[in-house]
Amino acid sequence: MPSVLKSIRENLKKIPFLQKIIILLRGCIFPPKPIPIPPENHCFPSGFVEINDQFVQKNWEHLRVGYDEESYIKESIQLIRSHTMVSYHGLASLASQIKYLKDNNISGSVVETGTCMGGSAALMAMFCQHYFKEKPTFYLFDSWCGLPQPQKKDYMDFMDKNWGITEQECNGCLVPTGALEASQQDTEDAMFKLANYPKDKVHFYKGWFQDTVPQASKSIGNIALLRLDGDLYESTKVCLEHLYPLVNPGGIIVIDDWCLKGCRMACEEFFEQIGIKPLVHHVDVCTHYIIKN
Repeated sequence: MPSVLKSIRENLKKIPFLQKIIILLRGCIFPPKPIPIPPENHCFPSGFVEINDQFVQKNWEHLRVGYDEESYIKESIQLIRSHTMVSYHGLASLASQIKYLKDNNISGSVVETGTCMGGSAALMAMFCQHYFKEKPTFYLFDSWCGLPQPQKKDYMDFMDKNWGITEQECNGCLVPTGALEASQQDTEDAMFKLANYPKDKVHFYKGWFQDTVPQASKSIGNIALLRLDGDLYESTKVCLEHLYPLVNPGGIIVIDDWCLKGCRMACEEFFEQIGIKPLVHHVDVCTHYIIKN
């Protein structure tokens, strides 16, 4: 301790007298702010905040990450949370992306492949109404009978436990596995009852992407935001091939399943095929996105 005090004294001798007074006054007039003590059971958000987790819901009022209009984002998420498995960051970033489209005058529709229960689509619809005077048209794709059988290149260990799909069953056949099954009515309820989006601005395409996307892409027109949530290699590949060319410059492509090797492989192969090396922005452990140049 004496050596520390001696060092401080020596350093003080080097500071001009007037500057010493200023330092002392700053300490008195602007004392350092105390570090706030979080409330009991405070939930510090991690890289993946599961919105339906009981602990997260209990501490919901303390969740602050720094998004613009975060209070409104949180209110909106609470309305649709029973219709989604997407994380807090995954949903909040969609709200920010819709604002980006408005601020940068990026025109076009909103397309989602892998709508499931409709939570993400409904949240985007809420913020389209919040930011846009002229509401974008939504094109929503899903089998509404769950995932098809993955290919061998898709298989990851969690699929057996979480989806009930073994590696031996990964033959790529377009038959329902029952994994992630939802009904189209779930999506309609989310879009029309929760988001109150105009029915004439929403189009549904039921079936496997390989059957619906190529034909629908001929009439969709320009896209402002493309959200890919097909989980698997082939489901991602066919959507990129037919829908990426329709995305306007400055538009956003959200890749919900970047963490799944089949999806990521399809994306990286497609980027290489068309000769681009985009910056893949991180949202959470699974969701990423790019902005089309």
